[in-house]
Amino acid sequence: MTLIGQDAGTQRRSHSWALTARREDLARFRRLASLAMREWGQPSAVAEVVLHGVTELLSNVARHVPDPRCTLELTLVGGGVLVTVHDRSPALPVITLPDWTAEEGRGLWLLREMADDLGYARTEDGKRVWVRVAGEAPDA
Repeated sequence: MTLIGQDAGTQRRSHSWALTARREDLARFRRLASLAMREWGQPSAVAEVVLHGVTELLSNVARHVPDPRCTLELTLVGGGVLVTVHDRSPALPVITLPDWTAEEGRGLWLLREMADDLGYARTEDGKRVWVRVAGEAPDA
């Protein structure tokens, strides 16, 4: 589903997908995010961080959430791209200094270091986790 509209006088464009997070589907959602970045004229440096965000946030749902049904939303607002995943678990992510010898456990830490903002909040039916990457302002 693609939603395009105005938000308080600011051009706001978004793409949203309801999905079941599975590792085997990550490449598909990375391709969709890549198409959105091209559609929105974002430079490759922005696209790379956005794609990392899509991969990490959906992987975490697949790995840690008992009910992997979620919503992925990419939003272009002003000069930034927001990647948001809404899932059904109230358990908030924990970001710690990674163990560099471990095979996993550093994705959110790395994403936080690469992005301009990373956050999370509980919702009525679970939580939302987001990452914001400064990018190019949309054409009017």
